[in-house]
Amino acid sequence: MEITLIKSSSYRLLNQSIDQITKDVMNKTVFSLNEVSIQEVIDDASYFGLFDERRAIIVKDVKLFGGKFAYEEESNALLKFLQSVKDDTIFVFICDDIKKTKDLTKNVIGLGAKVIDISNIDDAKFNELIAHYTEEEGILLDDKARDMIKKNVLSNIDIAIQEIDKIRLVDQHITVDLVNQYGSSEDDDETFAFSNAVIAKDFKSAFSILEILLKQGVEVNALVGILASSFSNMFMVKEAVNHGMDDETIAKTLGYSGTGRVYVMKKNARIYTLEQLKDILLALSTLDIKIKTGANPVYGLKEFLLDL
Repeated sequence: MEITLIKSSSYRLLNQSIDQITKDVMNKTVFSLNEVSIQEVIDDASYFGLFDERRAIIVKDVKLFGGKFAYEEESNALLKFLQSVKDDTIFVFICDDIKKTKDLTKNVIGLGAKVIDISNIDDAKFNELIAHYTEEEGILLDDKARDMIKKNVLSNIDIAIQEIDKIRLVDQHITVDLVNQYGSSEDDDETFAFSNAVIAKDFKSAFSILEILLKQGVEVNALVGILASSFSNMFMVKEAVNHGMDDETIAKTLGYSGTGRVYVMKKNARIYTLEQLKDILLALSTLDIKIKTGANPVYGLKEFLLDL
């Protein structure tokens, strides 16, 4: 049996970690604790088919290993089950938070669980990840261009790579001039008016502004990137607030120039739960993949807005 607890602020890095952990496993089952109970996960994991096939059980939206609440009944049931597992099943728990001082966390680590925390990506790690990606893709990215992209997306690695993928369509050698011309920037009033309307769920305005932007030739990918940046920052600020961080600490941690942006993000995030923000980010990531694999971008974005 293998157990891994993962906390990540990046869907790309999260998926890479899961792929690495489960690379030799064909039989994979994914659960969300927003949709099923931990007992349902245990019941499914307890089932053995006719063939002795290795399994990977991936459980998302797990609160049991962190947070303020004990979840005593669920935690006891999970620990008792994991203590009894004898086969070579792989368990991956994608956690909202991981506190190593929590009894369940300590007990599961005692069973041999690994902890992967990629929730905070500092400047050095950000540059390392971008360098690795551009090298693999054969992209030449100037340092100043990289730093400009990082600033524009507020150091969000997923959105940074989306920006690089967008700009590379123009030229594989990405310079500051290309970033200025084709990159997303919060100085673009109309595109951010669209983003603000979507966040506020003012869909009448959102659709109206969208039609104007499309007539101006704005690419849907750029709009998806801006939405992803806005919602990811709302998520990070909301999570930081839930962990008791003050505005100045949040601003410093997220690289904001001041606390004004923290206030705006807190205000915008009030109408969403953390789970809703995670679902929105996942939907935007799925939309981005669909667009890149040939789906109609305008239809895809409008479908996303209607589902929101």
